[in-house]
Amino acid sequence: MSGSSETSKPPGAVPPRSPSALRREFSRTQKVAMIKRAMTGAGQILCEGCGLNITGKVIEFDHIIPEALILDKTADLSIADGHVLGRDCCHRRPGGKTACDLADITEAKRREAKHLGIRPRPRLAGAGFTPPEPQRSASRPLTKPAAWRRNDP
Repeated sequence: MSGSSETSKPPGAVPPRSPSALRREFSRTQKVAMIKRAMTGAGQILCEGCGLNITGKVIEFDHIIPEALILDKTADLSIADGHVLGRDCCHRRPGGKTACDLADITEAKRREAKHLGIRPRPRLAGAGFTPPEPQRSASRPLTKPAAWRRNDP
């Protein structure tokens, strides 16, 4: 390293992700426009998923189609691509949109891997365990006479 400002990367280093692989986020002006779209005439913000009043609660802006499933990440986002959701009522509750999106994304990844010829790891093929011998029970008679019993008349 003789005064060179370039840093050499070790072999096998992971290259940085391309900008097209990154998640696209909504801009501040798009978020304001989506809030105005979800606002009623009385000034209440309604969840666009369930219609619940979420004024004063945690608001999250979510993509209608999950961002991981969109192939063309070079296209600009518009306010039609997202909606306003309440975090506790629709977005992150159990069985909410995030959970459903994760299931759809993993299914799409499995389908893509199968299409590319990548198979899931096979189970080990072995003989397995032998079934255990049945245990003795107190109600079953003994198979041979006990040494401590006597047949006294």
